[in-house]
Amino acid sequence: MIENKILREQIEQEIQKLTEMERKLKIRLFNAPEGTLYIKKTGMGKYPQYFIRRAGKSAYLPVRDHSSAPAYAQKEYDEKVLAIISDRLRCAEQLLEKYTKTIEGEYTGLSDVKKNLITPIEPTDEEYVKDWYAKHPGYANPYPNHSELYTERGEMVRSKSEKILADLFFKHNIPYVYEPRLEFGNGKTVYPDFLLLDVVRRRTYIYEHFGMMDNPDYVRSALEKLSLYSENGYWVGDTLLCSYETSTSPLHTKSVESMLCHFI
Repeated sequence: MIENKILREQIEQEIQKLTEMERKLKIRLFNAPEGTLYIKKTGMGKYPQYFIRRAGKSAYLPVRDHSSAPAYAQKEYDEKVLAIISDRLRCAEQLLEKYTKTIEGEYTGLSDVKKNLITPIEPTDEEYVKDWYAKHPGYANPYPNHSELYTERGEMVRSKSEKILADLFFKHNIPYVYEPRLEFGNGKTVYPDFLLLDVVRRRTYIYEHFGMMDNPDYVRSALEKLSLYSENGYWVGDTLLCSYETSTSPLHTKSVESMLCHFI
C-alpha cells in the first residue's frame, strides 16, 4: 500500500538520524572522564557539595575543581540518552525489516492467471498511473499550437522550454500530462502547462513555466494566474510547482531537477 512506501522512507530517515546521533554520543563518551558525579546538599540547602564516585569509592570534589563537574554531568546525560537512542535504533531497524516485504509485491509476484482471479486491496502503481492518465486527458487547451516542436515522447508542445521540461519529466520517469483542463468551483477554467504525478505518494502537482518574465503584460497575466490558483487552494511549493525565465536568464535545468527531486 502507498502508506507503506512512505513509512519505509520515514523509517530510513529516522535510522539515519539516530545513527548519526549515536555516533556523536559515542565519541563524546569515549573522551568523557572516568567516574560519576553526584551532588549532596548541605543542611541549609544552599551550597551543594560535589562528589565523584570511581570503582565503588566516593571522593569529595573541592570547590577549586568544580570546573570539571560539567564533564561528569554531561557524561551521565549522554549515557542515558545513548541507551534511549540505541533502543530506538534497534526498534526502527526491526520495523524496517518488517516493511521490506510489500503488499503490492504479493500481487505483482503472482502469475497472470491468479491475478485475474484476485482483486488487490489497492491498485498497483501501474494500474494507478493508467487510471491517472485516463482521468487527466492532455491537449485540452483550445488555443492553436503551430510550433512543430516535439518531445522525446513524440508530443507537440508550444516552446523550447516546454520541450526541455517534458523531456526532463520523461527522463526521470515522472508521469506527466501536457495542457490538461482544470475547472474551478467559481466557473473559471485554466490550462496548466503540465500535471505531474508523484507515483510513490500518489499526489498530483500542477507545473507552470513562466517564460517571458521580462514582459510586463506577461508578468501581469502570470500573477493573475497564480492568484487564481491560490484562491482555489493551489499554493506554490505545495501542489503548485513553477519555473521562470527571461530573455537574459534562460531556464535552469539543474534547478528544475533539484525541485523535482525534492518534491517528487
